[in-house]
Amino acid sequence: MTGRAQTWAGGSVAVVAVGALAAHLVVVGLDQADKWASVLGLFVALAGLGISVAGIRRTTGGGGGGTGGSQAVENSAVGGGVTQVAGTGGSVRITHRGPAGPPLAVPPGATPTQAPPPGGGQSVRGTSASGPVDQVRDTTSDVEIDGP
Repeated sequence: MTGRAQTWAGGSVAVVAVGALAAHLVVVGLDQADKWASVLGLFVALAGLGISVAGIRRTTGGGGGGTGGSQAVENSAVGGGVTQVAGTGGSVRITHRGPAGPPLAVPPGATPTQAPPPGGGQSVRGTSASGPVDQVRDTTSDVEIDGP
């Protein structure tokens, strides 16, 4: 659903909800409507709390202490290696020695894209690399990768 359609749908729902609440107030009276409003307010507050917790978990990568960001190498030709590191709490040492290989051709049919990986993770897709591909994510301990 596009942003414009969501805006219209949200506005329509809001108008209908206000109209229904006004009609309810007229039918049941102010005292009874006040009691209903207290109960509905409780459920709205609980729903808001649940949405807040879900949003926090999404931005931290599921509660694992991550950065919630994404790293992607897509539809590329890399004449060496690819290294991605995210959200580490310890020291990371990645050492690759040796000459980088010749530049590779971009895989056939690959088209540049800027879409992040699903779920905000790390990805290497549609890429030719002549060296190693290292990915480290959400670790709080030391990581050490050596050699070609």
